[in-house]
Formats: sequence, C-alpha cells, structure tokens
Amino acid sequence: MGSITRAIHDVGTAIWYGGNIMGVLALNPAVEVLDDPEERGKMVDEGWARFQPWGAAGLAATVVTHILMRRNPPRRPSDRYKTAAMIKDLCLGAACVSSVASMALGEYAMHQEPDAYTPVDSATTGTEETPDDTKAAQSGLTVASWGILISGLGLLVTNAICAAEREK
Repeated sequence: MGSITRAIHDVGTAIWYGGNIMGVLALNPAVEVLDDPEERGKMVDEGWARFQPWGAAGLAATVVTHILMRRNPPRRPSDRYKTAAMIKDLCLGAACVSSVASMALGEYAMHQEPDAYTPVDSATTGTEETPDDTKAAQSGLTVASWGILISGLGLLVTNAICAAEREK
C-alpha cells in the first residue's frame, strides 16, 4: 500500500468522522440556545447541508482507498490482521448505511413544508408543534447518528491495528 493511498484514507476518515462528531455532539444540541424553534431547525439544516458534501467526499475517499488496501494485503497476513480487516469491512459498511440514513432522515425531518423549517428543540428532539412523523424521523436520526459515531470509532481502531500489522 502506498503512502499516498494511506494518506487519502486517513484524511477522508478524519473529515467524515470529525465532522460527524462535531455535528452530533456539538451542533445538534447547541441550537437549543436559539429562542425560535423554526430558527433551530434552520440552523441544524444549514449546518449539516454545508458539511454533507465534505462528509460524503471523505467517506467516499475512505471507501475507495479501503478497497485498494484490501486488494493489496500484506504478503503473510497474520490472524490479527485478517480479523481486524474483516471487522473494518463491517464498520465501513455500517458507516455508509448510517450516513445515508442520517442524511435522508435529517432532510425529511427538517423540510416538512416548502420554504419552511420544522420547529425543533434540537436536531433530534421535537417541540410540541413538531409533527409526529417528524418526531419519528428524529428518533431514527438519533439511532443513525450513534451508528455513525460507533462505526467511525471502529474504523479508527481497526485501521490502527491493520497499519501496525502491515509494519511487522
């Protein structure tokens, strides 16, 4: 595996995971300081809309470089490497599924009416005025968000294990 491939993989993962950590753990709850529930919905929607192209590009770079690295395993891969690589495959699949689900649910939850934003307490918590189907989408968004955070952590850990095993 070349160092350029590895660098692209690491940068892609950092962009995707770092942005999601900031969004899920900081942006989503921070909008609660805004007084107007519709403004909260607008802020969440605008923040994620600006990140999504970057996050998608980072995740795509991670997927492509992961495939390239899997096609070029160490000459004599250890059992630890094989296990970590398989777990990394699963984590990357989960990352893709949870990212797409999060994007779809977030878009649905924030745009119930044309040219209007859904009133929310935070990205994943509705107000009394929030429609029930939006609250259900917000619940799904919570699950998808945690899926992103857990799968991303798994990617980082398994990536470190695979890198260490390659260096042996």
